[in-house]
Formats: sequence, structure tokens, C-alpha cells
Amino acid sequence: MREGLSREFPEAVRGAGWVRARITVWNEPVAWAALSGIGAGFLATVVTQALVGLASEVSQAFDAPLPFPLFPAVTITGIAAAAAVAFRTGGPLALALYLAYVAAGIALALPGLMFFCERSGGTFPSPGPDRCTAFGFVTSLWPQLIGLGLGIGLARVVATRGTGVNSLLRVAGALALAQFAIIRIPGATIAPATDASASTLTLAAAFAASAVAAGVVAAQLPRGIRLATIVAAIWLLPWLTNQVPFASRLTEPIPPENVVPIVASIVIVPVAAALLILTAAVASRARFIPRDTA
Repeated sequence: MREGLSREFPEAVRGAGWVRARITVWNEPVAWAALSGIGAGFLATVVTQALVGLASEVSQAFDAPLPFPLFPAVTITGIAAAAAVAFRTGGPLALALYLAYVAAGIALALPGLMFFCERSGGTFPSPGPDRCTAFGFVTSLWPQLIGLGLGIGLARVVATRGTGVNSLLRVAGALALAQFAIIRIPGATIAPATDASASTLTLAAAFAASAVAAGVVAAQLPRGIRLATIVAAIWLLPWLTNQVPFASRLTEPIPPENVVPIVASIVIVPVAAALLILTAAVASRARFIPRDTA
């Protein structure tokens, strides 16, 4: 069958081979492979978020509402990329570790969902079944399931180059894992702040801490500053297509009680991205400064 397709569509086969030759990763131990998968999912997620934000801006500019919500594509793309890389670089065990990471994220979302359902009278306004019911919550996981299936199916497209280190994916994975540990775990276990300013500043501090953690990881790798810069630049893409247009539309005076939340939400990502690069630069330099042992 493959030979028949090659004869019928030689250009498509050559194109697929060209793409596969450029989507290459190194095989890694299980834990590092799972972290690389998380990093691949993070990068795919932020790129898709940027594209969805851009599509939303275009639809608003032409006053043409989108026929269907695009946000599920963010989840599908991120999980598909992560599952494909984890499975390809570390095998089934790395994929299992990544699935545990996804399951933990779903579990940590439950307290917030329960809090919202209690405050809203037991209804969750969204397309499809009500997420405040068990059936609605389970069916709302369809993007994760589709992404997982696509990732396993597309794993064969990803070529491997032997054993090594997926440096860029490791830095991105460290950033995503730090955000998970610093933002999502406390967010699920600590009562939410009632003051919007305090909540936003706490989130900003968590973003900064996760950027510092990822910068330290980048500094341990060859060309760490370059890796941190690439990850920071990709991290900024959704900010460019979402926060920047939002800020440009702020023509009315901002109420005093909303100044801190709005300003912090606009500057939080670029500041954290700069911290990521700065931390990588400082930590990389510190590695090569000889210590006085006298």
C-alpha cells in the first residue's frame, strides 16, 4: 500500500519525508523524556494560543464571528505534541509519566470547578453538557482524549537521532513544570484571594519564580542563554496576540481598584520572560567563575 501511494503521490511522500527529517529528537531516559514531552506540549500550546488569539482579532476586525470555538485546538495541539515526543523519546513509560502529569492537572482543576459550581447555583455556562454534573465534566475532556490519540498516532512522524539531550524541550518543560508546581498546586489547595490586586500580584510572583527556575535549568545546558531566549520569545507569542491588542483598546480611564490587576496582567509575561533570560545569563556566568577555596 505504501509503495502504491508513493507511485501515486510522489511529491506528497517527498514532502512528508522532508518534514519528518526536520522533526527530530534525541532518545532520553524516561524522566527526561517525559519532561521533554511536557516542554513540547508547552511550546505547541503557546503557539496555538497565539494563532487562536490572532484569529479572534481578525474575526473582530471584520465583524465576522467564528463559526465554532477554537480554544479546544489549544488543548488538542499541546497534548498531541507532548504525547508524541514523550512516547518517541522515552517509550511507553515516559508516556505514562506524562499522562500522570495530565491527570494531576485535571484533578487539581476540580476544586476550582466545585467552588464555581457552588457559587453559580450548580450550573456551568459553556457549550455542551453542564460541567457541574459528572457526565458533563467527563465529556468536557474530549480535547484531551483526541490530543492523546493524535499524539500516539503521530509519534512515528517524529524521527530520533540516537541518545542525547533535547535541550530546548528540557528548558520549556522546566518552565511548564515549575508553573504547574508553583501556580496550579497552590491554586488548588489554598483558598482563592478575594482581593483582585492581591490575587494578580501573587500570580505575577509565581510566574517570576517559574521563570527563574527554568533559567537555572537552562544555565546547566550548552548554549543555555540562547535556549532561554528562544523559549522566552515563543512564550511571548500569545501575549502579542492577546494582551497587546487588549491594552491598545484601553482608551477609557481605568477605575482605581482595577489598575493593579489590569496593569499586572499586561506586563506579567514579558517581565517573566526577561527574568528567564536574565537568570540563565547570571547562572551560566556563575558556573564559570572560579571560587576561592582558600
